[in-house]
Amino acid sequence: MPFMLKIQWDIKSGREADFKANQEKLCQVMLDDHPGVICYHVDYPSDSMSQWVEIYANDKAFVAHLDNEKGKQPLGAVIDACDKITCQCWGNPDDASKEILKGFGATYHQMGQNAFVLNPQADKDSPI
Repeated sequence: MPFMLKIQWDIKSGREADFKANQEKLCQVMLDDHPGVICYHVDYPSDSMSQWVEIYANDKAFVAHLDNEKGKQPLGAVIDACDKITCQCWGNPDDASKEILKGFGATYHQMGQNAFVLNPQADKDSPI
């Protein structure tokens, strides 16, 4: 079952460049190794804050993404560069994913019936 995370990273003063460099490494890991990561959107509303939207096709994709050896160092550096992490989850991750999400202080939110679906015919190379 797919699920979505909205994560806000409050970055420590003086660690902004370190955070951004490691965030870029994480995005590259996702592009290279994780077709089950449907969306990995990063925004910087201010120098001291980054907001991410991550959509996972299923729990296996989420676990594989966090278990990837290439991503462990940059993720650790991103976490270390933050004063606070706020993680919101929509969908219904399984118990293994929820255990991982505990480390991010995840909160779970309800949505409308059939309000979160992935298009089974989605094609990242589609011209239309």
